[in-house]
Amino acid sequence: MSLILLLAAQNQSTAPAQEPTRTQEVVVTASAFADDPLEQPFSLETLDQAWLRTRARTVPEALQGLPGVMVQKTASGQSSPYLRGFTGFRTQMLVDGIPLNHAAMRSGPNQYWSTLDALTVERLELVRGTSSVLYGSDAIGGTVNAISRRAMVGGEGVQVGGGSFTRYSSADDAWTQRAEVSMNSGSEWGFLGGSTISHYGDLESGGGALPETGYSQYNADFRFDRYFRNGVVWTTAGQTVRQQNVPRTHKTVFAVPFQGTSLGGELQRDQDQRRDLFYTRVAWERGGTWTRNGEVTLSYQRHKEIRDRLRTGTRRDLQGFDLDDIGLTARFESEARDSGIWSWGAEVHHQSADSFRDNFVAGVLTSSAIQGAIGDDSTYDSAAIYVQDELFVRDDISLIPGLRASWFSLESDRVDNPDPGGPAILQLDESWTALTGSLRGVWYLGNESTVFAGLSQGFRAPNLSDLTSLDATSAVETPSPDLEPENYLQLEIGSKGRGGQWRWQTSVYQTWIDDMIVQSPTGALIDGTPEVQKSNAGDGWVHGVEVDVQYEIDQAWGVFATASWMNGEVDQVQLPSGTTTRAPLSRLAPLQGTTGLRWQQNGGSWWGEAWMWAVDNQNQLSLRDTTDTSRIPSGGTPGFTIFGLSGGVKINENARWSLSLENLGDKNYRVHGSGLNGPGFNLITTVELNF
Repeated sequence: MSLILLLAAQNQSTAPAQEPTRTQEVVVTASAFADDPLEQPFSLETLDQAWLRTRARTVPEALQGLPGVMVQKTASGQSSPYLRGFTGFRTQMLVDGIPLNHAAMRSGPNQYWSTLDALTVERLELVRGTSSVLYGSDAIGGTVNAISRRAMVGGEGVQVGGGSFTRYSSADDAWTQRAEVSMNSGSEWGFLGGSTISHYGDLESGGGALPETGYSQYNADFRFDRYFRNGVVWTTAGQTVRQQNVPRTHKTVFAVPFQGTSLGGELQRDQDQRRDLFYTRVAWERGGTWTRNGEVTLSYQRHKEIRDRLRTGTRRDLQGFDLDDIGLTARFESEARDSGIWSWGAEVHHQSADSFRDNFVAGVLTSSAIQGAIGDDSTYDSAAIYVQDELFVRDDISLIPGLRASWFSLESDRVDNPDPGGPAILQLDESWTALTGSLRGVWYLGNESTVFAGLSQGFRAPNLSDLTSLDATSAVETPSPDLEPENYLQLEIGSKGRGGQWRWQTSVYQTWIDDMIVQSPTGALIDGTPEVQKSNAGDGWVHGVEVDVQYEIDQAWGVFATASWMNGEVDQVQLPSGTTTRAPLSRLAPLQGTTGLRWQQNGGSWWGEAWMWAVDNQNQLSLRDTTDTSRIPSGGTPGFTIFGLSGGVKINENARWSLSLENLGDKNYRVHGSGLNGPGFNLITTVELNF
């Protein structure tokens, strides 16, 4: 599903029908511990469980249509949000505070956020903009934290329950089925486990069928929470996902042109993806003076992928990598009488990766490459400590200074040397350090409204993909061992409030970019794909405006409207001349907005809404965008307007049903930079049963 409806925010507990809402009662991502979002000097968004279950096909697509967000889709299983102009490894995805990002993650749109099962998420929290003090290297465009569901506890003795969830969408003839079981022993412990199976068929767009776009996905998860009387909670959780034969068709013969986009020549490009996460955590609230709140987490995460590419003729290559990530994170919060509320912590990660590439002709292995998409036999280590203080300088003004010290080390024993005059294999050993600061503040205009501002540094160390990538996606990359870190500085001013019948959130931001790693087309084609050269030439900026306004007409009716606009430029290298040119930021999101009318049966179980999503043309293209002719039409991507109706009912305490009719006009459209079109007319229905 590519459309997200923006609704008036309200507390889920007051909505008998569990209508999808953007609740804004408590957030943890902005400060690492639970807090009122009104008191946080960030632009925030929270999507609750009802929203995710009713609307979202995948976690990335749940963000579509939110201010400052554009969700690019290279393929049905490869959705990647752009947050304030950045995507890939310049955005941070967390699962219960644990980074999903890894050292092999690419700069551009990728599939990794789609490996998270939306049905396991209690709420999704988005913090827009740079937050490197708390979340490190990749938190440039924004940070998203998926907080997982847990079993309800209470009552007497051991209790057992369960449930099922079914979702069907007509545009891709897709079925998703989840079954789960829950157990608890009073308020002492709770266990929740389940499995989700999804089968997606070929997508039907407004312009017709998009062949070879279907795939299957299998998820399983569990979470065990043990509650102690002193406020300590011990959590052990795990989740696993398998994506099978996810097609990427825009470079294949199955591509369907859109507004003149080019056709591919490959016969097949499919991806198998696997992700496993296990962690154990000890957390506490209202403890001692120096650790009022705290948590310590030990995690293990594995990413494994295999790409199967069948070229023209009988040529075929299999490419993939295995990456293991062991992490230890400690976060603490204390309150001192004269010096405010202190947050501090440390984070350590050790990542190890192996990669491969085998080449075949007519089914016979002809060669094995030095490496796959990243350098073989590689490690990537990082360590950081941070401190942040919230101090009231007046009764109505708080300041939040923060500082983070970071260290990174990259080693790779087998890297294909791009220099034909040197040895065939390179060995890399690089390290970087950074000191990153921020200063943010909140001015309380009253009990229900604030003005916030912040100046935050961002730092991103090169990863394995930057330095050792040898891959062909929408462009051909070669290893670039001499790259240096990127630096950012963001200024943001905004206001938010909730009072009477109104709720609002607005912000204006400017991000200065220094030494960003950019990909500049060389002008050469390798097997029909443009070659790019990476360098730290990217100095520039991006700025924008975001508005979100909601008005409750009465207890039953409400209206909402959002809008966002951004613009940005960055230096890029014109090859082969080597001259520097300032051009638009790659995949710059166009002007977009949503509006709608919501109805909630007063004291009843029914809800409904009508909505519109409008997106402007985007003809501001980077140098690389102009060479990506399979995804971006010549001259840019045309705008579109989509209409829809949605509704649902809480049948009883154990049964809920919803129905959405999206793209009522069967519009043929494409989100800027995507490799396939959006769904045409789409009927989506869900059924949730609990016992």
